[in-house]
This record gives sequence, structure tokens and C-alpha cells, in this order.
Amino acid sequence: MGHERVGALPKTEPWQKVVKNIADFDGNEEQSRRIANQTLENVQTRFESIQRDPNVRAAFKFLTELAVSGAGGRATSLKLPENPTAFTIAKALDTVVRAQDGSSEYAALAKAAATDAIANWYAQNMTQPSLFGTPEQNSEIWRKAGTAGGFCEIARLFFAKFTERYLNYFLEREASAVSRTIEQRELLQRQIRDQIDAVSKHAFETARITQSFAAGWYNRHAKDAVPTDEEIAGFLTIAFGKLREDLGMTPWATAYTISCATAQIL
Repeated sequence: MGHERVGALPKTEPWQKVVKNIADFDGNEEQSRRIANQTLENVQTRFESIQRDPNVRAAFKFLTELAVSGAGGRATSLKLPENPTAFTIAKALDTVVRAQDGSSEYAALAKAAATDAIANWYAQNMTQPSLFGTPEQNSEIWRKAGTAGGFCEIARLFFAKFTERYLNYFLEREASAVSRTIEQRELLQRQIRDQIDAVSKHAFETARITQSFAAGWYNRHAKDAVPTDEEIAGFLTIAFGKLREDLGMTPWATAYTISCATAQIL
């Protein structure tokens, strides 16, 4: 569940503008804010095609299978271990994503985001404070995931963590790569970290727009069986489209308040 190195930054003109601003950084907080905003705009553009990557599809399909399997639905390719801890499920996810072609960058991001979603869901639903829990406790955790509300929350966690990691990666990598001195890099990273905190909160709020959609989609396509690859692709196209639209707004402009508990009955 640790950090994974992903590919180099794209060489497009918008990204080069971000690089130049970081290289010119002189301690001005307004400049660090501008760097963060440019990064947000570029991630928004990349979301236009990201749903076509097989690694992203595989990671999200794994989460869908996890919910269907946990609920005792029809046969899936995922067989939960006898004691399905977050760790053992993350290992199974790693095997699935590793088998895909496509972008190594997206593979690392999608796997990390799905692992984050698994770990967060597991921690939130533990009934007893324990490192691993009993087989019965852990099976119950994944049964809870096999509802529209549970899947809705896992989907939100996935998209929030994917967006957060994407933004963090691009910002921190360039800060380290182009800063002229250690002092400048540390100063920039401190200020960029403040921007990342704000952007990360926005990523979580932004992911709320997928909630009611995810719950309804689960009830229609995944309640009793794993959706087809075409249905997974369709979900991702709409979800990333919604995220891309919202990322075009300022981080504090949105106020989505739909909860998964509410979305479950929509």
C-alpha cells in the first residue's frame, strides 16, 4: 500500500506552463496557488480519455466484483479469501491490475486509489478495534459493501483518491524536479502542500457528484451479477465526465450534499 513511482509528466504546452511557474517560484504564495490551479486544469483535460485505460477499468471492475461477491451475488471471478482483510483483498487487486496492458502511470494511480478505497471502507466498518478481525467480522464488512449505499461510498472513495493522488503526483514531482536549491524546493513544497490540502478536500467533495449516479447504477447493473465490461466502461465515461465538469469550477464553488444513505433510495 506504499508509494509507487509513475510515468513522466506529459510534454503538452499546458503542463510546460506549470513547470515554468514552479521553476520561477520565489516564495510567492500567489504563485504556488496558480501552479495548483493550472495542475487542476490539466488533470481535468486528462480525464477526457482516462476511462479508456484498461488499468482504470480493471481496478474499478475489481471494486464492483468485491461488492457483488460480498453480497453473495452470482459467480464472480473474484473469490474472497477465508479471512478477507483489507490486506488480502489489496493483494488480489494487485494481481488483477498487473495483468493489464495500458499506461503504467494509470495502473499505479488506479491501483493505489482502489487500495485506498478498500482500506478506508474496511477501517470505517470495523466493529471492533483490531488489526485484522475475525473471518466473520471481515465477511460482514464486505457484505455491507454489497448494497447500493455501500457501493456508492466505495465508488466515491475511489474517485476522490484517484483525483487526489493525480494532483499530488504532478505537483510534488515537478516541485522536486525543477527547484534550483533545496531551500527553494522545501519552501515551494510547503506552500504547494497547503494547496494540495485544499485541492484534496475539493477532490472528495467533487466525488460526491458520483454518489446518486453510482447507487442507481449498482441497483440496475450490479445488484445480482457483475456488470459487463461495456457497462463498466459506460459508468466510468459518465463518472469521469462529471468529475471533469466539476474540476472546471473553483475548489470552493461546489456544495454537493447528497449522502450515500440518501442516494440508496433515489
